[in-house]
Amino acid sequence: MMNKQTRYWVRRVLFLAMVAMIGFALYQGVFRADAAPETGSEAPDFRLRTLDGKTVSLSDFRGKGVMLNFWGTWCEPCRTEMPAMQQAYEKYGEQGFVILAVNIGETEVTAGAFARQYGLTFPILMDSDRNVTKRYKIGPIPSTFFIAPDGTIKRVFQGPVKLEQLEGYVREILPGR
Repeated sequence: MMNKQTRYWVRRVLFLAMVAMIGFALYQGVFRADAAPETGSEAPDFRLRTLDGKTVSLSDFRGKGVMLNFWGTWCEPCRTEMPAMQQAYEKYGEQGFVILAVNIGETEVTAGAFARQYGLTFPILMDSDRNVTKRYKIGPIPSTFFIAPDGTIKRVFQGPVKLEQLEGYVREILPGR
């Protein structure tokens, strides 16, 4: 039989263990849900407006290979990679490749002028309130997610991508590969 003091300490230890387990579970729930999307995980869906006023969702492109690129007109590395992106889009678009270029926090006028200047024909999505940028935990830009036809992230790339690299990454996500 346990005396009062032993029962007191056993209860305290059990209570602290339970508090620690609950705290750990809450920590996992809060920070896991808040983690950046990674290779092998499903790309979080979103809805954004395009420069031409349409509303699109990432899930609209299920079945296609998607290059999800986060950029800004003020970003010099973003400017560097845009011609390669346009070339890849023209070359692989007929094979089920799509580029969704998410402009971060700028106006349609600014992004539209940039798209015209660079002759961009792929969809430019406007993340004016930066909700999608926050959801994807974007730090440095350009940041790019290569998404397979089944919606899983196959590759995450930070920095400007060169045409040779881009073509290899695109071939990895084309439908039927």
